[in-house]
Amino acid sequence: MVVHMPSTLLPLDEVTATAREIVERIVWCTVTTVTPDGAPRNRLMHPVWRWDGDAPEALVTSRLTPIKLRHLAANPHVSCFYWDPSHDTAAIDATAEWVPAEDIPEAWETIRTTPPPVGFDPAMIWPDGPTSDGVGILRFTAHRIVATKAAQPGLRWTAAPT
Repeated sequence: MVVHMPSTLLPLDEVTATAREIVERIVWCTVTTVTPDGAPRNRLMHPVWRWDGDAPEALVTSRLTPIKLRHLAANPHVSCFYWDPSHDTAAIDATAEWVPAEDIPEAWETIRTTPPPVGFDPAMIWPDGPTSDGVGILRFTAHRIVATKAAQPGLRWTAAPT
């Protein structure tokens, strides 16, 4: 038997009203990438989402590890999953790209100046600042969001195909 989880397709602003509340309360999410051979790989990350514009975007501090570089080069799609004990969830599918080195200081400042708990000072990870060795910042651009309050149908947004 196949069971379909109910969700209602809605405009972006209606879905982000619920998604944002969930995401900004939970803050940390499981981010799944795909290895070059197609296997999933999960990690815990702290995206800093911006909810305006045609699609939500997040900046995510990230170490430039060979594994992460290889995964995203092979497949730039990521899935972010937020969950809390009350069973509110937000699933955000996005495309990831590395912020170019010359734009890292501006992205760093955006993360640093976003109010906590969503924003934080990346200097706690890289005390020497945005030019420290190994600093990477990813930009996630959402193309699908499903926000679900406990025991309610999900609210879904999907970007128009390009």
